Amino acid sequence: MKKIIVFCIALFTTIFGGACAVYTFRSTGVAISPLRIAIFTPTTHNALEEVERGFVCTLKESSDEPYAFTTFNANGNRSLLRAQAQEIVTGNYDLVFTIGAHCSQTIAQLLQKKQCSMPHVFGAVDSREIAQALYDSNNGTTGAYVHVDYSKQIDALHQLKPEAQNILLVYDPTHGTGLEHERMAIHNHLQKQGKTLHCVEVYQPNEIQQKVSAILPTMDVVLVLIDNTVVAGIDALITLCNRHGVTLLASDLSSGKKGAALAYGITEYESGSAAARLAHAIVHEGTEPSALAVTAITKFRMVLNRDTMKAQNALIDASLISPEDQV
Repeated sequence: MKKIIVFCIALFTTIFGGACAVYTFRSTGVAISPLRIAIFTPTTHNALEEVERGFVCTLKESSDEPYAFTTFNANGNRSLLRAQAQEIVTGNYDLVFTIGAHCSQTIAQLLQKKQCSMPHVFGAVDSREIAQALYDSNNGTTGAYVHVDYSKQIDALHQLKPEAQNILLVYDPTHGTGLEHERMAIHNHLQKQGKTLHCVEVYQPNEIQQKVSAILPTMDVVLVLIDNTVVAGIDALITLCNRHGVTLLASDLSSGKKGAALAYGITEYESGSAAARLAHAIVHEGTEPSALAVTAITKFRMVLNRDTMKAQNALIDASLISPEDQV
């Protein structure tokens, strides 16, 4: 009899424990199905991972309801990105969170084409125009964007390193946020300061080593914008800049932590967190995405990497940057 009781207890524990892995129970004993959230990211690098972490952590902290997060990572492959977008839109998720312009545009277009009512929240889009177009394209879409003003970044560089004359922009001209337009604006701004902009176009991260190596010794600064293609290969640029004594100025703070001597950008975590607050209003408060205007992230910082500043010839006055912005 004792063995039977022990067996029943063990069986009950197993069944109940398994159920808890999928459901959370209210005090009334009613099971709650987890909210199914798809997260769609274009590739792997620290900045995008911080955006995702900000979204997931903030959403979990905002409610005791259970979540089931599924991350789709295109790993820089555009064919895979399109296939994953199709899978998400047909996946009956309670909400999809997209990171960056390309993922966001692809999902918004598919939702509109298939007349799918799945709520869509985007984050880490670095253009107000693209963010507004996404919002206008589909009643179920809203999100948070980064209000980028590269002229302020150039001005900060001029203040910190006024002697720099030759600036090399490494960028992907096919990036979905209009980097060709930004390139021209940066060129004009640098020209007013008596500086020269040189450009190297890359279409895959593995092209950076070969295309940048030859021109780098004649440059003073390498500039990287909010560009998923280049940031995915930032390690190669850090190595090259260390080798040739060229200052690397990135436009995301995660690249500064990895080794760019200077990094000017937002806290990526906040970009995901702002998107999570919109997602909470949709899935928990029943607010229609069309009633939630796009949110701008505007607080930028310049960060100095003390470990690589000497190797990259960024011998600037550290007193110009606050101690908390030195990593």
